[in-house]
Amino acid sequence: MSSAQYLLENRPHSVAHLFLSRVEATPEREAYRFPVAREDGSEEWHSLTWAQTARRVKAIAAGLLALGLRTEERVAISSSTRVEWILADLGVMCAGAAATAVYPSTNGEETAYILADSDSRAIFVENAGQLAKVAAHQDALPGLRYAILFDPAPETAGFDGLDVLTLAELERRGDAYLAQHPDAVESAVGDIAPEQLATLIYTSGTTGR
Repeated sequence: MSSAQYLLENRPHSVAHLFLSRVEATPEREAYRFPVAREDGSEEWHSLTWAQTARRVKAIAAGLLALGLRTEERVAISSSTRVEWILADLGVMCAGAAATAVYPSTNGEETAYILADSDSRAIFVENAGQLAKVAAHQDALPGLRYAILFDPAPETAGFDGLDVLTLAELERRGDAYLAQHPDAVESAVGDIAPEQLATLIYTSGTTGR
């Protein structure tokens, strides 16, 4: 058997499996480094180890499970590049769901089209501006149930049929869920099969009607 054939026949079932394997292998190694704004407008760099990343990813995954998310259901992410984007993406995968990326510059009508076409059940949004694009097209999105904000917004009430919560609140719900179901995330990852949907990507050539 060639090395390539061996790797193919023994490949991990999913990215979620790969992630948990890396956490187990190098828990204290640095996984991500990211900028955080200071009050004076400058930035300082923070980092997360693989173990710290796993704690947040598992909380996000468990939070989604607590919301009732099921296998292969879609969860959109509408945000610029930031560490929370990565955590959300991995959290969706570790819940056994499938992520759908939305460019933050996409207008409200096209955002609604992607959410409807993918049948997304929840969406992570960077800020109030991204949330407003979704809220303006709620009537066209009957399947969308939840919006999770990376940056807390001053006003998140008044969205009929759409529950809005912060990422911090989702993680708190996830921690509470894990207290009752400590193996929930590992079980969800263990159930992922190689042919299972992992992500949907709408490129510039696929977002048109």
